[in-house]
This record gives sequence, structure tokens and C-alpha cells, in this order.
Amino acid sequence: NWVNWFRSLLCSELGRQEICFREKERFTPSVMWFEILPSYGIIVAAFMAPTVITYGINKLAYGKPFRRNLRYEFERLSYMRDQRLTGNAYKVQGLEAIKP
Repeated sequence: NWVNWFRSLLCSELGRQEICFREKERFTPSVMWFEILPSYGIIVAAFMAPTVITYGINKLAYGKPFRRNLRYEFERLSYMRDQRLTGNAYKVQGLEAIKP
């Protein structure tokens, strides 16, 4: 049984009495599930901060919350086409925007 193997490994290597249990007792962790919530909140905030910050900067600088991706040549050409045809690369228009 891998549980017994893990218990014996912990008891023999670490020598900690709180990890070693009697055979009839079940393992009950000393940490409650809700004690992880502050750490979880910090991690979520750290991962969401760049998204929120760039959203605000783009909204202030460009008037739109997101910038267009200009990584590939097709995307750059599409951006320049929209800028030329409509005057605003972020305003979506159809064929009616093309002047004859």
C-alpha cells in the first residue's frame, strides 16, 4: 500500500512525531481548507494584474481597452488597410466604408 510506504518514509527520514500515526487513526491534516484562500487570492491577483493594468493604459492612451495584435505581416497589413479605409483602425465597418 502506497500510503503505508509514504508514512514509513516520512517517519523514518524526518523523524517527526506529528507525521507518524498509529495504525488505527486516520490522517487528518492540521490545516483547514479555508486557510489557503489568502495565498490563492495573492496568486490570482498577481496573475490578473498585468491584464488589468494594460486594460487601463490602453483605455487611457488609445480610447480602446485592447490594442490590435500586430505580430504578423497579415495583421499589420489589415491594420493599415482599416486605417486607410475608415480612418480608425479600431472601428469595424463593412464594404460600405470603401469609397468608390
